[in-house]
Amino acid sequence: MNLPFWWLTKSKKPILVGPWTSEMGFEVLYWLPFIQQLQHRYGIPKERLIAVTRGGAGVWYGVRNTVELFDYVPPKDLRLSALASQREKASIKQLGMTAWETKLMALIAERLGLRRHHVLHPSVMYRALDPWWTKQTMGMADMMKHLRVGPIPTPVVPIGTALPEQFVCVRWYQRATWPLNDGLLEWTQAVTKQIAQTVPVVVLRSSQYVDDHVDFPTPTGENITTIHAEPWRENLAVQSAILKRAIAYVGTWGGMAQLAVRLGIPTAAFFDKWQGCSWSHRVFTEWLACQQGTPCFVGRPHDAEFVRSVLPKEIALPELPRGSSS
Repeated sequence: MNLPFWWLTKSKKPILVGPWTSEMGFEVLYWLPFIQQLQHRYGIPKERLIAVTRGGAGVWYGVRNTVELFDYVPPKDLRLSALASQREKASIKQLGMTAWETKLMALIAERLGLRRHHVLHPSVMYRALDPWWTKQTMGMADMMKHLRVGPIPTPVVPIGTALPEQFVCVRWYQRATWPLNDGLLEWTQAVTKQIAQTVPVVVLRSSQYVDDHVDFPTPTGENITTIHAEPWRENLAVQSAILKRAIAYVGTWGGMAQLAVRLGIPTAAFFDKWQGCSWSHRVFTEWLACQQGTPCFVGRPHDAEFVRSVLPKEIALPELPRGSSS
C-alpha cells in the first residue's frame, strides 16, 4: 500500500517503486527526478529501492535492484491496457493504483521473497504535479520543490551493434502532435535524407509498441542505418545507450526528445499541431536544456524553415563572444 512519505523513513523495509507503465516522457522528466528528490529529502538509501519498469529502463534509476515488467506482463497486454485506458479516460496516466497493479506488486514481492515492504506508486507523483501540467496553477518554483534532476545512467551499446563514429539519431513516430499523413511522411523522409548527406544517420525503431505511438516508415539510402532496438525487454535501455552516443537527436516532439535533452544531447524536435499535450512539458524541457547548456529546438517545420531562411549557410556566424558559456 502507499504510505505517507515520512513513513518511508521510519522503517528499513524495501520499497517497490512502480510499476511504471505510462509514457517514457513522464518517466524521464518527472518520475525519476521525483524519486531522487524523495531519496534526498528523506535520506532513503538507494539499496532500499526496487525499480519496477519496462524495456530495460530500470538502468535509468541508478539503483541496485530492478524488476523487468515484461517478465510479468507481455508487451501486447500492456499495449492493450494502455489503449483501453486511452479510450475510456483519454489518458494512460497512472492516476491511481489499479486492481491488476496491486496483484502484480504482490506477485513481484512474493517472487523476491519480500515478507514486508512499501510501494511507491506513480500516482503519488501524478497527484503532486497535476497542478503543474493539467490545472496549470502551479509555478515552476513550486513544481521544482518536488523534483531533483540528476544524471540518467545509460548502459553500454550492446555488442554487435555497429554504429558510425559520429551520427545523428533520428526517430519519427506518430502521436497527437505529429500525425502520420502523406505530407509529414514526405517531409520526414526528405529531412532524414538531407541530414545523411553531411553526417551518418541512425534511425531508431521498435518492433512492438506499448501505447498509441507507431513509427513512421524508414527512408533508405546511403549513410542511413536503421536499428530495431531488441530484444524487446531491453528496447528502452538499448535506445538510450545509442542516443547517448549521438551528436544530436532529430525527430518527433515527445518522450524520445525529452530523453535526449535529459541525456544532454542537442535536440531538434518537431510538432505539427499542438494538441493532446501540455505546454508545461515543453516549458520544462526547454528550461532543463537551458540550465544544462544543451542546444534545443522545439517547433513546427515552418518554424525551422524560418530559422534556416534568416541564417542561411552562405552567412558564416561570428565567433562566440568572449566569456560566453556556450
